[in-house]
Order: sequence, then C-alpha cells, then structure tokens
Amino acid sequence: MAVAAAVRREGSTIAEARIGLTNMGSTPLRATAVEQALVGADVSLETVTAAAAQAAEGTEPSSDLNAQADYRQHLARVLTGRAVRAAAGL
Repeated sequence: MAVAAAVRREGSTIAEARIGLTNMGSTPLRATAVEQALVGADVSLETVTAAAAQAAEGTEPSSDLNAQADYRQHLARVLTGRAVRAAAGL
C-alpha cells in the first residue's frame, strides 16, 4: 500500500490536491473524495485529518498474507493524512 500526494497552495488555502493510492483495488486509483474535501479549504491539521478519513471510500483492497482488507483501508487513511500534511507543508 502506498500513497502519493501533491498539493498546490494559494496562501492559506488549498487550491489543488491530487492523491493516488496503490494496492487498494485491482489498479492504482485516485482518492477523489479526499481531493474534493481539500480543494478550497484552509490549510490546517483539522482539515487534512477530516479529509484523510475519506481515503478508503470506493476502494476494494484484497486480503492476503501481508494484510487484511480492513487493515489496508485503515492504513490508507493514516498514510494519506501523512502524505497530504507533508505535501501541504504542515
């Protein structure tokens, strides 16, 4: 499971956000719910945390020897929060 995030800020507002997830379905996908929650919002830990909580929406991760599907969904939320904070400079 991996997350990539790119955030463009205009002052204290998030102007654009792109978040990609791997191993959360049969192909890599974008966390569009997170992106939509971030765009136009003020840059803050609270905003990022609330948006990252939506990272697993619409995903269908598989379970295997390395991790169960529900753990991968939890990990997607945690890693998305970290990646967005780093990309936003928080």
